[in-house]
Amino acid sequence: MSRKVITMDRFLEIKRQLELGIPVIQIAQSLVCAEKTVRDIRDGKISEPNKCKDPSFPFWSEKADWQQVLSEVLDGHPFKFIWEERFTKEIGYKAFLDQFHKRYPHYKRATTVHRYFAPGERCEVDYAGDTVHWINLNTGELVEMQVFIGTLGFSQKIYAEATSDQKSRNFVESHSRMYRAFGGVSKVTVPDCLKQGVTRTHLYDPNINHSYQSMAKDFGTAIVPARPRKPKDKSLAELAVKLVLRLYRWRFRKITTTSPEQVNVQLSEVTEIINNKPHSRFKTSRNASWMAHERSKLSPLPSGDFEYSNFKLAKVHDDCYIEVEHNYYSCPKEYRGFGVKAKITERRVEVFYDLERIALHDRHKGHHGAYVTENSHLPANARAYLEATPQNVLSQAKFISEALYQLIDELYQENTIAHLRRTLGFVRKAREEIRMIGSEKAKTHIAKAINQMKMFNKIRVQYFQELLLKMRTEIPLQSSKIQRQPNPNLRHTGGAQLVLVPNNLTEGESNGSPPN
Repeated sequence: MSRKVITMDRFLEIKRQLELGIPVIQIAQSLVCAEKTVRDIRDGKISEPNKCKDPSFPFWSEKADWQQVLSEVLDGHPFKFIWEERFTKEIGYKAFLDQFHKRYPHYKRATTVHRYFAPGERCEVDYAGDTVHWINLNTGELVEMQVFIGTLGFSQKIYAEATSDQKSRNFVESHSRMYRAFGGVSKVTVPDCLKQGVTRTHLYDPNINHSYQSMAKDFGTAIVPARPRKPKDKSLAELAVKLVLRLYRWRFRKITTTSPEQVNVQLSEVTEIINNKPHSRFKTSRNASWMAHERSKLSPLPSGDFEYSNFKLAKVHDDCYIEVEHNYYSCPKEYRGFGVKAKITERRVEVFYDLERIALHDRHKGHHGAYVTENSHLPANARAYLEATPQNVLSQAKFISEALYQLIDELYQENTIAHLRRTLGFVRKAREEIRMIGSEKAKTHIAKAINQMKMFNKIRVQYFQELLLKMRTEIPLQSSKIQRQPNPNLRHTGGAQLVLVPNNLTEGESNGSPPN
């Protein structure tokens, strides 16, 4: 093997250690060089590094720019990528690593212990410490995205996606998409001790976030958080983070990303490359190992789409209601004054007391301040009032006008309690109209007013009253004229009598004879 001239750094390091009085054998072992070389430098036989040959460095490495290699390593780029770009034709990957570590022994990796997990047993998840970015072309803003990483324990198949933040909703829904990408659920899921997953850390009995625990229950997995400040408890996820981000930055370093969707497409390409790449020792890829051994061992996915749920602690008020997101939901009267837990999903609100569900409501998504009531939850006197009064109003409206009855029925279908006072106002104004102009004309006016309120979507008592007044004042009054007719009771026979004759009657009709 050819010999290489010893470098100036190594020559100066040997002299420095000799001045400190370190034995020759120890210097030769630490700097990986011959003992004769160290003695010659000590005795002054070698005064310049160019006169010293070191057989531990092959000739090919003389052409390498090791300072540039070190700079790229310190930038976080993996050795594999550097070797593939620069030294594939000169030397193998193992020899390249050996030469690098001989020159820079303090960068040598620590020894590792391989952990074995049965197929379908374990899944580790984590957020990458670094973020990825995309540029908003409309504003020029550089937008950061958080990278969620998950990996299976046996096959080490990797899943990655980017979300806008690490809040609880994104954290939980990322798990849902990860399990569906894996085609099943592992028996154990190992997250980090972030607040979205663990509300209180403990070596033996940590407290899991309610939304996260609900997701785990739906998918049938156990949450076993890693210990605080113990990254080796989830070393597979830590390794996956490094693999994904390094390849992502290397592969797309010259590409400008302009949307969050493009970021996720790029991450999908990166994970596909990693999962399909054969292992250098086992000669099989992550995907092949997952298909052959692990996929069938995963627990089946739950039927239907996953629905994120949020939880809130509340106290049942004396009126039998709890406040959830600015609206009010009824609870059984027996639990007044008790603390309960509300589970809030996209469609429902469930109320629990000591793990027992005591109420179930459809979630109200309209205006704030709405009351969602189950009459069976209320005391007898309140239930009687709510049940009797609306029926009484409906019966009155049906007697007054069919159009008014239909309007009030539609309002009660929407929300009986919210529209009770309004419907009472409609009935009262309709009765006043009947007293003023009579039943037949009032029914016509009421029907027209209701149609106009629906047309403009303005169901208000005051507007209803204004419409009735307007139609009432527009009734044409019959004008009359004075006409004199003979009256036998007057002093002179054939005298005239003042008679009011409508304009629409002729003179003949006023005398009882048919018109000409």
